[in-house]
Amino acid sequence: MRPRRAARLALLLPLLGACSWFGAPAPAEPETQDQRECRQEARSSPAMKALDRQRMPGNTVNDDRIAQEARVVMARAYRDCLRARGLAMPGGVERNDRAEAM
Repeated sequence: MRPRRAARLALLLPLLGACSWFGAPAPAEPETQDQRECRQEARSSPAMKALDRQRMPGNTVNDDRIAQEARVVMARAYRDCLRARGLAMPGGVERNDRAEAM
């Protein structure tokens, strides 16, 4: 490859990296006060406290199991809290106007 072409390519790659072509995540929406409160409530839920009592420091199999179960428990408690407050989960499916026009 010629040195000039290589130099141009080296200048172009960082610009391409800033594009969303490479799967860059979309900017997250800021959390609302209710979402923050529900996340805190989920962290201090009785199910999370029960999982914390099952921890065995130094046991990697136990650590992996607890981490996996904690994700499930946190998500469920967070979802239940939002539902109890009459709120929907953040995110969702965007409306596709092009599909409706067809």
